[in-house]
Amino acid sequence: MSKAYKVVAKTIPTGERKGETVYTVSPVSYGLLTTDEVAKQISTECTATPADVKAVLDRYAYYVKENLKKGYDVELLGFGTLTIRFMISHSVDDMKMATGKIVDSLMPAFRPSYTMHNGTRIYNLLPEKVTLVKYGEGVSADESGNTTPSEGGSAGNTPEDPTDPDNTPTGGEDSGTDTGGGEMPDNE
Repeated sequence: MSKAYKVVAKTIPTGERKGETVYTVSPVSYGLLTTDEVAKQISTECTATPADVKAVLDRYAYYVKENLKKGYDVELLGFGTLTIRFMISHSVDDMKMATGKIVDSLMPAFRPSYTMHNGTRIYNLLPEKVTLVKYGEGVSADESGNTTPSEGGSAGNTPEDPTDPDNTPTGGEDSGTDTGGGEMPDNE
């Protein structure tokens, strides 16, 4: 599998390098896959209709929220764990003042599940190997279906349906996503 990225220029706002332009990379997304689309995908592999699948997913989402409200953390099979996180803007000097009143707001938090392999976290949501490919460069697939950058390719690295008008890449400087580099090790 490959993950596209684009190069982003940033200007350093402060310090001795203020005003200097530096470059980083940011992931590119080909769009958002909706619950309806996922339900259709799941229904092609079983006897349930897309409506049946969506009904189960709807109830699942409902009970995840209900159990978070009750104070439980909720494991999402194969994904990780949802919890509630406190957003606190300040701490206090007196232990007696450390009450729920210092909590500004609550937000959901997600801890992805992983296994350890040779001292490295292997996240369950990621494929065994991810090759980073600059957006717009060609990608080719080997016999096993793994994608790799092709030399001088001009076709561009696009998802399975490049003719979809809603298939526009997003991401970059304002995407709010973390960046990374390299290839993920085998999950063995």
